[in-house]
Amino acid sequence: MKNHNTGFGIFPGPYSKQLRATRILLQRKLYPPVAAFVVQRTPLPLFLVLTLFFAGSKQLTAQTLGCYRVDAQQSRIEIHLFKGGFLGAFGDNHLISLTHFSGTADLSHADSWRADLLADAASLKVIDPWGSPSERKEVEDTMLGPQQIDARHFPTIELHSLSFDPIDHDTIWHLVANVKLHGVTRKASFSLDCRQNGDKLQIRGKKMFKLTDFDIQPFSTAFGAVKVKNDFEVTYNIVLDPIQ
Repeated sequence: MKNHNTGFGIFPGPYSKQLRATRILLQRKLYPPVAAFVVQRTPLPLFLVLTLFFAGSKQLTAQTLGCYRVDAQQSRIEIHLFKGGFLGAFGDNHLISLTHFSGTADLSHADSWRADLLADAASLKVIDPWGSPSERKEVEDTMLGPQQIDARHFPTIELHSLSFDPIDHDTIWHLVANVKLHGVTRKASFSLDCRQNGDKLQIRGKKMFKLTDFDIQPFSTAFGAVKVKNDFEVTYNIVLDPIQ
């Protein structure tokens, strides 16, 4: 039993995942030297008690270790643009869907998790429930045109994680990532509401950005009397499938 602190590799059976998850939890929650001391010095029976305690309160983490890919058919990423200006009452809010994207999440490492997302900027589609198809097409062409997103010269939208902490709460994970839009990269923090559905993970949330953060000037007409506000909201409902 003297090697019970070396990665828990000698403990097969129903608690092996919980043991590994507890080690991750200790490493993230405690100052590293303290965590190492606890892992190395705690007797196995007591460590199993700690394992069951952490696994009970953080059960989702123990169950989700692994690699995943984004299920684009079941996932949704939408952008909400809001009207503004002196005559904003004559304008419209706009709802835009990102329709072509892919991504992966690696939740298998004890020291750091990773998440990456790649999207086609030209796949942004205006899905306003009001107005005619021609009006939606006009808004879409303006949005993707050279004065706004300029999808021809900046064809991709990207997200790459810098840090990924799943331990803040039972199902609330914290993600810090570089977001690239219109050729400009900005660091952003996300709060992810994660739920497990069978072997799938569902991640939901929303995030506010500013167009000018990505060197995009808000569209306006009538000398600014009717315009799109600088702040826009991204809502996401991402379904992750395990990679076998």
